[in-house]
Amino acid sequence: MTVTRRLFMGGFTAGAVTVAVGATAGEAGAAEAVGETTNFPGPVVAQGQVTAPRFYATTDGEGLYVKSTNTVDNAATVFLAATSGGGSALNVSSYNADSSAMYLSGKERNSRGTLKIAHVGYADGSDSGASALSIDLQTQGTASQGIYVTATNGPTTGALIVLRNNAGLEDLTVKGTGLIGIGIDRGATPRAQVHIVQRTEKPGLLVDGTVEIGNVTTPPTGTVSSHGGGTLYAQNGELWWRGPAGTPTRIAPA
Repeated sequence: MTVTRRLFMGGFTAGAVTVAVGATAGEAGAAEAVGETTNFPGPVVAQGQVTAPRFYATTDGEGLYVKSTNTVDNAATVFLAATSGGGSALNVSSYNADSSAMYLSGKERNSRGTLKIAHVGYADGSDSGASALSIDLQTQGTASQGIYVTATNGPTTGALIVLRNNAGLEDLTVKGTGLIGIGIDRGATPRAQVHIVQRTEKPGLLVDGTVEIGNVTTPPTGTVSSHGGGTLYAQNGELWWRGPAGTPTRIAPA
């Protein structure tokens, strides 16, 4: 049974009502099984609040469109008030293999991210199994990339990755130039393709296994370390050391 209701302009409260926008008879019947059904074959326009326990829409067009010009509130808010259980505030899924399941774009400034994730955790550390961002590639053998960053319109000038957890440090940064810094000063520019600064008693670099040094095309003529030191390199299969005085010394033959 389809119940026809008249929508008044202003506050509207419908009891156990499922709104089936543009639904077929079969779809309306499925919705009716959940509760009373109000079937609106066209757009629903209201100047006030529309309240119902559940809204349901099955359509071959755009099922929901929200546009707001306010400068105070969110255009849309999804709030799960339950404090336990397996439900989530928002579930997005797609069967379309030709397009992304979700698009997100923004024009932020002033230290704002297009997507802002705030994990409000527990100071006692009881949330050790949680994460602010979790990615699960669920198909064995998939060739999907876990994280992919690109610049389709040409190189950018900002950092591609910045991880900051310790005061004054870039724990890990990948600059737009491709230079990588680990433990360097915050805001500093890496002075090598990979620049590692030892900050604790632990080694700056530990390799469990072999290290291969490829031949240089041109022997180095200087050092970029702010603490002096020298450069270790291979030339024609030989191992060389260039000290702070600039004198190259062969350490091992080819």
